[in-house]
Amino acid sequence: MTRQFTPPASIEARIDALRSRHGDLDARIRSEQLRPLPNAAHLRHLKSRKLKLKDEMTYYEGVLRTLAGMEAPHARDLRA
Repeated sequence: MTRQFTPPASIEARIDALRSRHGDLDARIRSEQLRPLPNAAHLRHLKSRKLKLKDEMTYYEGVLRTLAGMEAPHARDLRA
Protein backbone atom coordinates (compact mmCIF):
# COMPACT_ATOMS: atom_id res chain seq x y z
CA MET A 1 0.00 0.00 0.00
CA THR A 2 1.43 3.38 -1.00
CA ARG A 3 0.43 6.59 0.66
CA GLN A 4 0.24 9.62 -1.52
CA PHE A 5 0.97 13.07 -0.10
CA THR A 6 -2.15 15.15 0.32
CA PRO A 7 -1.30 18.79 0.99
CA PRO A 8 -3.17 20.49 3.81
CA ALA A 9 -6.25 22.16 2.38
CA SER A 10 -5.64 25.32 4.39
CA ILE A 11 -2.22 25.86 2.79
CA GLU A 12 -3.57 25.20 -0.69
CA ALA A 13 -6.46 27.59 -0.03
CA ARG A 14 -4.02 30.25 1.16
CA ILE A 15 -1.90 29.87 -1.99
CA ASP A 16 -5.03 30.09 -4.17
CA ALA A 17 -6.14 33.26 -2.37
CA LEU A 18 -2.68 34.78 -2.78
CA ARG A 19 -2.64 33.92 -6.49
CA SER A 20 -6.01 35.60 -6.92
CA ARG A 21 -4.89 38.74 -5.11
CA HIS A 22 -1.63 38.71 -7.11
CA GLY A 23 -3.61 38.60 -10.36
CA ASP A 24 -5.89 41.42 -9.19
CA LEU A 25 -2.87 43.57 -8.40
CA ASP A 26 -1.37 42.76 -11.79
CA ALA A 27 -4.56 44.01 -13.46
CA ARG A 28 -4.54 47.17 -11.35
CA ILE A 29 -0.90 47.82 -12.26
CA ARG A 30 -1.64 47.41 -15.97
CA SER A 31 -4.64 49.71 -15.66
CA GLU A 32 -2.59 52.38 -13.89
CA GLN A 33 0.18 52.11 -16.50
CA LEU A 34 -2.34 52.68 -19.30
CA ARG A 35 -3.53 55.97 -17.83
CA PRO A 36 -2.36 59.09 -19.68
CA LEU A 37 -0.37 60.17 -16.63
CA PRO A 38 0.28 57.16 -14.35
CA ASN A 39 0.81 57.90 -10.66
CA ALA A 40 4.36 56.71 -9.99
CA ALA A 41 3.91 56.53 -6.21
CA HIS A 42 0.76 54.45 -6.59
CA LEU A 43 2.52 52.13 -9.05
CA ARG A 44 5.41 51.63 -6.60
CA HIS A 45 2.92 50.81 -3.86
CA LEU A 46 1.03 48.29 -6.03
CA LYS A 47 4.25 46.65 -7.24
CA SER A 48 5.54 46.41 -3.68
CA ARG A 49 2.33 44.69 -2.55
CA LYS A 50 2.50 42.35 -5.54
CA LEU A 51 6.08 41.39 -4.67
CA LYS A 52 5.12 40.69 -1.04
CA LEU A 53 2.33 38.41 -2.24
CA LYS A 54 4.76 36.60 -4.54
CA ASP A 55 7.19 36.12 -1.64
CA GLU A 56 4.39 34.72 0.52
CA MET A 57 3.28 32.35 -2.26
CA THR A 58 6.87 31.14 -2.64
CA TYR A 59 7.09 30.54 1.11
CA TYR A 60 3.90 28.45 1.24
CA GLU A 61 4.87 26.50 -1.89
CA GLY A 62 8.15 25.68 -0.12
CA VAL A 63 6.20 24.51 2.93
CA LEU A 64 4.20 22.17 0.70
CA ARG A 65 7.40 20.82 -0.90
CA THR A 66 8.88 20.23 2.56
CA LEU A 67 5.76 18.44 3.75
CA ALA A 68 5.72 16.32 0.60
CA GLY A 69 9.35 15.38 1.22
CA MET A 70 8.52 14.35 4.77
CA GLU A 71 5.79 12.05 3.48
CA ALA A 72 8.08 10.23 1.05
CA PRO A 73 9.97 8.12 3.65
CA HIS A 74 6.66 6.84 5.04
CA ALA A 75 5.66 5.60 1.62
CA ARG A 76 8.95 3.69 1.33
CA ASP A 77 8.47 2.18 4.81
CA LEU A 78 5.06 0.83 3.82
CA ARG A 79 6.48 -0.98 0.78
CA ALA A 80 9.24 -2.72 2.74
